Amino acid sequence: MIFHRCIVLLLLGLSAQITAAAERLLLPRSDGAKTPALHYAPVGACLGTVIISHGAGGSEKGLAYLGEFMQSKGWRAIVVGHAESGRAALRAKIPGFDVKAGLAALITDPAAYRGRFADIQAALAWQKGRCKNLFTALIGHSMGAATVMLAAGAENKLGLRTRIGFDAYVAMSPQGVGSIFPANAWRGIKAPVYALTGTEDKELNADWRTRLDAYKSMPPGCKWQGVISGADHMAFGRGGSESEKVLITGSVLSYLEKAKAKDCGRPYTGTGIRIDSK
Repeated sequence: MIFHRCIVLLLLGLSAQITAAAERLLLPRSDGAKTPALHYAPVGACLGTVIISHGAGGSEKGLAYLGEFMQSKGWRAIVVGHAESGRAALRAKIPGFDVKAGLAALITDPAAYRGRFADIQAALAWQKGRCKNLFTALIGHSMGAATVMLAAGAENKLGLRTRIGFDAYVAMSPQGVGSIFPANAWRGIKAPVYALTGTEDKELNADWRTRLDAYKSMPPGCKWQGVISGADHMAFGRGGSESEKVLITGSVLSYLEKAKAKDCGRPYTGTGIRIDSK
C-alpha cells in the first residue's frame, strides 16, 4: 500500500517545487529530439558535475531537493527529463487503472532506456568544458537507478549494451534480480558505485531486500551500500523527512567526495543509516 500511494503522488505531480536557482534548458539530442533539463549552477568554483535521472512517470522537475543541495555545495547539477519514460509515456502504458502494470511495462521497455541514454549523453555534451573540475557522476532514482546500473555496465534482460562513462555512479532504490537484471548482473561493474535504499523501499513485486542484490554482486573497488531505517520509495524521490533528507544528501555528497579523492574508506556515518563498503 505504501508503494502504491507513492506512485499516486508521482502521477499527481506533487514533486518538490522548482526554485529560481534552477535554469531551464532544452538540450539537443543526437537523434534530433530535445531533452528538457533543469540546471543548478554552482556559485563560485565548480567542484564537479552530477547528472540526475528521475524515475518512471517523473520529469526534470523532480529531485529538486538533490539538485539544490549539490548546487549549494559547489557542484553543478543537471536534472534531465526523459520524455520516453515520463508522465505521458507512463499513462500510455497503463491498462485501465492498473498503475502497477503500467509501471512494469515501462521499466522493461528497451526503447525507453535508449531515450534515457540519449538524454544523458545530451547533458554530458552540454556540460563539457563548463566546470574546471572534470569529475562527473550519474545519479538516478528508481527507473533512474536502473538507468545508472545499465550505464555502468550491468548485464540485463532487455538487450541493451550501452555504457556511458562517468567517474562515479549513485543508484537510489536500485532494482534487484528480476525482470530487468539476471542473477549477478552487476559482477562486471568496476567503476565506483553507491547503492542506496531504505527498509520500506519496496520493489513492485518484491521486498526491499532485493535492492541489496546489486551491491552483493559487484566486485570490490569503491562500492558502498547504504540502508536508511524506515525510508520508503518516495523518500528518495522527494527527500522524505528532514532527517531522511540529511542522510540521503549527506551520504551522497560524502561518497562523491571520497570517489573523487580516490579514497573510499571510512564511509559516511549518521543516526538511522547503515553503510557497508568494499
